[in-house]
Amino acid sequence: MNLCFGLDLGQARDYSALVVTERVHQVANPRPPGETFEDDDPTWQDAYHVRHTQRWRLGTPYPSVIAEVVELLQRPELAEALLVFDRSGVGGAVADLIDREWREGRLGGLDGTHLPVGLTFTAGFAPRRGAEGFLDSKTAHKGDVIRRMVTMLNTGRLLLPPGLPGGEQLEKELRAYTVKQDKRTGYVYTEAKHESDHDDLVVALALSVWIKNFYGPEPRYVTRDGSLCEKPEGERVYTAAT
Repeated sequence: MNLCFGLDLGQARDYSALVVTERVHQVANPRPPGETFEDDDPTWQDAYHVRHTQRWRLGTPYPSVIAEVVELLQRPELAEALLVFDRSGVGGAVADLIDREWREGRLGGLDGTHLPVGLTFTAGFAPRRGAEGFLDSKTAHKGDVIRRMVTMLNTGRLLLPPGLPGGEQLEKELRAYTVKQDKRTGYVYTEAKHESDHDDLVVALALSVWIKNFYGPEPRYVTRDGSLCEKPEGERVYTAAT
């Protein structure tokens, strides 16, 4: 499965949050009724379905959060997942703790394929549009990471299934999220609308869809009725990084 764990590590007044998404393929040029996967050569694009959300109690120590994430990643069905985490403001010690878990074989093994990606956020947006997240990324403009997630939502390529445990809280945070501009400097930034609102799950969601060239196993595809199916054996689809 093409799964990505987005982990936002909260600080003193923030929650730590985790969102897991599955990368799937959906048809960009829908087939007429009656035609199937094999009837024509469809144009595929990447889409993402939320599979899991989790928010820890305020003040939960980082080692406890990481231990629970490691426990999830050790499940056989999640063994191929990629971990992307926000290392901004939490210090190198936390990143070192995650790195140690990886080196000891508890986060995707030692072949380098699933080396966790720790991002340090910088403010605002890149000078040019189209910033991309790669497996060897170390830094990212927070605005670019959020903008990619918003684009996915607005184009129907990011799905939050109804009834998902924790999904209501994620929806609430998404509704409260906004883009702001500093009236004095003109600087554009993103955050929750009010100080009382939290954006931890939103950031975790954005992290989980940021890495564009995640080369995992062949993704499942979305059928016309919305169900997910495996592609025919031997079928391999390559898409532009979307």
